Amino acid sequence: MPAKAIAFDRIKKLMGWCPACRKMALKTKYPCKFSNTSPVSGKAENRPEFQTSNVIFPANTTLVFVLFYTCFSLLLRYPEDITFFLVGIFLLNICYYFLYLKTLEASVLVDRFGVHLHAFRLKKLGIPYEEIESVTSHKLEKRSKKISLLLVIGEIALCGFFVYMAVVKGEWKPLLLLVSVFPFLLLVERKQKTRFGDLNMQLYIKTRHKRWFEWTPYYSLITDEASAAELKLIIERHL
Repeated sequence: MPAKAIAFDRIKKLMGWCPACRKMALKTKYPCKFSNTSPVSGKAENRPEFQTSNVIFPANTTLVFVLFYTCFSLLLRYPEDITFFLVGIFLLNICYYFLYLKTLEASVLVDRFGVHLHAFRLKKLGIPYEEIESVTSHKLEKRSKKISLLLVIGEIALCGFFVYMAVVKGEWKPLLLLVSVFPFLLLVERKQKTRFGDLNMQLYIKTRHKRWFEWTPYYSLITDEASAAELKLIIERHL
């Protein structure tokens, strides 16, 4: 081999050249296809959704109490016959049992269309984001031992009064109504303990326009702390 060729090969090796490198470089060159990473417009964006059934609507509680009080007042006032009175109590408890089951269907869904309250005042209600003015929340304080003791004393006094009215005055209707309510109250308490979690937060959704039959423009719901924070975050994000 000529001296010039040997010297040229040595120079190429010193510079890092390898005979197999060209073949490897050709094999590793492949065309690359990049996905479209352009930002999606807000209309086509997938907005987050959140749903929870660990919720109670105070409006349902108020509605049930008003209806319950009205029916009990009518039963205490009008039926004189014991048979009609007992039939009225039986039918009333059945109706309110199914009414309470309806309130247990309460749930909240937040999607891109708005806030959906299921079984709010025993019906479905949708609130679009354009109608929502603000969302606020606060933590509910636990009932103190003193308040709980006063409530127990008041309940005992009320039971004693009904017994006195039945024994001394001969007014047996209030006592029968009280006795008929106990199974219903125990059933309600049991279902609430097994179904609901820690309901320690109250959320207020204020709307811009109040309906004619409403007292305030606020929609109130009671739920747990994590659900309240998530609901508040998503609603404010849409606002």
